[in-house]
Amino acid sequence: MLRLLLLMAAIMVLASALWSDQPVKIVCLGDSITKGVRSGVTAEQTFAALLEQWLSEHVTPVQVINVGIGGERTDMALPRLDADVIALQPDYACIMYGTNDAHIDAGKTEVRLPLEAYEANLHTIVARLREAGIKPVLMTSIPLCHTHQHARRSPYREQGPNYKLTEYVAACRRVAAADRVPLVDNFAAWAEAAFLGADLSAMTTDGCHPNPQGHEFLAATIYPVLAGLMGGDRTVLTEVSLPLAEPATSPYATPAAIAERVDIAQLPTPGGNLAHQRPYTETDPNRFGYNTGLTDGVKDSDKRPAVYATGAGETYPKLTTIDLGAQQQVGRVVVYNSKDGSTRTVSVALSDDGGQFEEIGRHEFAQGEGASHEYRCEPRPARYVRLSFLDSWLNETHGSKHFVFLREVEVFAE
Repeated sequence: MLRLLLLMAAIMVLASALWSDQPVKIVCLGDSITKGVRSGVTAEQTFAALLEQWLSEHVTPVQVINVGIGGERTDMALPRLDADVIALQPDYACIMYGTNDAHIDAGKTEVRLPLEAYEANLHTIVARLREAGIKPVLMTSIPLCHTHQHARRSPYREQGPNYKLTEYVAACRRVAAADRVPLVDNFAAWAEAAFLGADLSAMTTDGCHPNPQGHEFLAATIYPVLAGLMGGDRTVLTEVSLPLAEPATSPYATPAAIAERVDIAQLPTPGGNLAHQRPYTETDPNRFGYNTGLTDGVKDSDKRPAVYATGAGETYPKLTTIDLGAQQQVGRVVVYNSKDGSTRTVSVALSDDGGQFEEIGRHEFAQGEGASHEYRCEPRPARYVRLSFLDSWLNETHGSKHFVFLREVEVFAE
């Protein structure tokens, strides 16, 4: 009997070891953009394959299964969710829809799937995956370019290639915030790349579907979210170069030009940064032109107006509160210290009403340390992000020991 018990124990230990060696399984669910493979794009060049390679090399062994189907909408995904996703028992499921749901066919005036149905379907997909023990990750689709074939006909000819799609992108973000789901905002990343001079058309095969370079950029956008969820380094360790637009020929060469193609009012902030260009209030405002740079997007300057500073008041804590404009899902705040000023301990807190704030962390910067620090928490709804400057190194700059400087603050959903 003792020998039998020892044998059973050994088998259980071996089984446990084998089970622990199983790779993390990720399923990518979506339309032809997710499927990826087409003329000029091999399976090995898709973002799903690149994610498997990069995550396995730098985070943990991963198996990525691509179940994208060309032309699919969210209502078409629901009937196959059990067989094509849940039955595979993945750890994570990345979901990217919107392009086909929002599409208006030639000769018609209505979208293929109403916005309300799209949004409800995403809620349902998230709920069913969670019921099965699968962690969902929502992803917005990428922008369409002026070179896509449907851009030459109504209503896209008059309204731009992303007519209606921006509404579906916004709905995807709402679902992620309401259901507390990690979000990969591909639309925002591609739009930001265009603002910085990238030629989006040159990242696609036809103005819609990513080519190998586009898939590499998709993978680089998705990687930090998945790596973070798995407890790994969020830094993309592969250099991704983007094709630059020719100012004379590309409609994406200037912000004014892209504004004609994409509804800027509905775009998120660059890279998913919820705090970009958002207003803030201060208990000790600076009176010398150093109070405008906290959310301007410039993270490497110590000169006004790009850098931010408090006033020279000697009372601590000094409070600076960013208003995100609406309740958002917040899971990460990044504070960039300046080499100027006397910044020391900075606390970050969140609030959904501006009354009660919950601290998510505090950090002591070294004197003149031009570094950044991430404050993390479980994603939660918040509209206000408060920085509390708890003390100073009392190093005199600009005539005072109490100027506290920062280069930038960024706020993210994941």
